[in-house]
Amino acid sequence: METVTDYQLIERYLRDPAAEKERFWMSPAVFWFDWREYDEDIVRCVSESLPESARFAFELRDSPLPRGFDILLKRGKTTAAIPYAPDRMDRDTTLRALQAFLAPDWQLRCFVPSKGDDTLGFCLLSAAEWRELEAAFGSRAVARHFQPIGPKSRIFG
Repeated sequence: METVTDYQLIERYLRDPAAEKERFWMSPAVFWFDWREYDEDIVRCVSESLPESARFAFELRDSPLPRGFDILLKRGKTTAAIPYAPDRMDRDTTLRALQAFLAPDWQLRCFVPSKGDDTLGFCLLSAAEWRELEAAFGSRAVARHFQPIGPKSRIFG
């Protein structure tokens, strides 16, 4: 049986979104976050979606602020706190912080056709793989289906 990579699944989808839509939505290339998802579950899922050598650790730490706790992302000697507002945690801040932490090697993108639902799809590839897809299909076409997450992105908002 042939093993198909996430890259290949995304490439097939970009070649023919209409024909691949149902199969892609159910594929392992997409992971799903509900608006009610705990932020630490999103962090865990993203880390576990990376190859073993690229995974990172995270820690929940009590906070005296009204939000109750902080999430610290850790890789090697690098530690980064997700910069939440004092009174709450939110999925968009989590996603932006994860993307900043993964860069420049990895890119987390929102699967645009899932926007508007309570549960949104996301895909994770190396930055080099996204560049290959953009070279093959055009950066606008890729972004039309897979929205990059940047410092000002609002996916859940």
